[in-house]
Amino acid sequence: MRLRFLFLVGAVLGGLLAYYALWSHLIGRVEQAALDFVAAERQQGHLAEIGAMRRGGFPYRLSLRLEGVSLGEKPQDGPNGPMAGWKLEADTAIAHLQLWNFQHVVFELPGSQRLSWQDAAGQRHQISWQAQESARASLVTDPTGAWQRVAIDLRKLRIHGQDTISAVGSGAGAEAERIQIHLRREANQNSRDVALQITNLTLPTALDGPLAAVMNGPLGRQVADLKLTGRLDGAWFGKDLAEKLRNWRDSGGVLECDTLSLRWGGLAIAGDASLALNKSFRLLGAMGGRLHGAAAGVDALVAIGRMKPEEGRAAKQALAAMEKPDAEGKPHLPLPITAQDGKLSIANVALFALPPLVPAKP
Repeated sequence: MRLRFLFLVGAVLGGLLAYYALWSHLIGRVEQAALDFVAAERQQGHLAEIGAMRRGGFPYRLSLRLEGVSLGEKPQDGPNGPMAGWKLEADTAIAHLQLWNFQHVVFELPGSQRLSWQDAAGQRHQISWQAQESARASLVTDPTGAWQRVAIDLRKLRIHGQDTISAVGSGAGAEAERIQIHLRREANQNSRDVALQITNLTLPTALDGPLAAVMNGPLGRQVADLKLTGRLDGAWFGKDLAEKLRNWRDSGGVLECDTLSLRWGGLAIAGDASLALNKSFRLLGAMGGRLHGAAAGVDALVAIGRMKPEEGRAAKQALAAMEKPDAEGKPHLPLPITAQDGKLSIANVALFALPPLVPAKP
């Protein structure tokens, strides 16, 4: 009996040692894959760094705690001056994998993250954010390592900007109850399913520029909901924004939105849309659906200087005449909104000219 007991204990201990050896081998492969990724990015001239790695997750999974993670592109000299560079940093990123599936990685981001960039004028900008409740991401790759699905879920997010040019303002905080992003690559590598939802976004108090005029005027600081689901076609590559937009447009670039909705102050819009670029880099597309609060939308355009006050008054009168009651008796405007021939129009009422997204070369 005692011999059997000793044999059983030895078998259990041997099994545990064998399992630990397997786990150590697999977590070592994960560590090497992270180092290989950094080396490959640097070889391509990109910024990539991992300050420290620490193992965890035994015995149920493979977990790697990464400290001081950064990715980015260096600013470069271009034919028309310096081209933008960017850098994405995370204090800590924890990667979790199952022992039997290396193609699905779940990330936790417990610290803060930062995005800094340099514009074509050489000026640096930075925004930082931290999820107060949870920040998770998921990455699924194919056997070659190419991404197939990406999901990001941020709850109770606080965002800060370092300068007045940054979208969130100088030292002022924006907050969002939840931000969700989903990307899925189709069999055609230049086609991607996209989904974005932002819930209860509070814009910061310290803002400059057009957004401040809208926030402090007709629409306010609270964006109740923004939702987009659809498909993005076209290749996205190049050395600067102009080249990337050109390649996207010339490769059949189009954003098809099955759902596009926004509720911001007195403005509510919902429908489907299609968006592309014309040869002059102006927006080209249309949106069908319903618009509540057309007058608030026109007031916002006047506030940011896209329309003159007298043009705004004429547009509101014309749009009000076309409004109809919805099921609840509230007036709404049947769409389309069109971007065509360099102009934006609502229900065939021209509002303003659309500027090119890329300035013309001198």
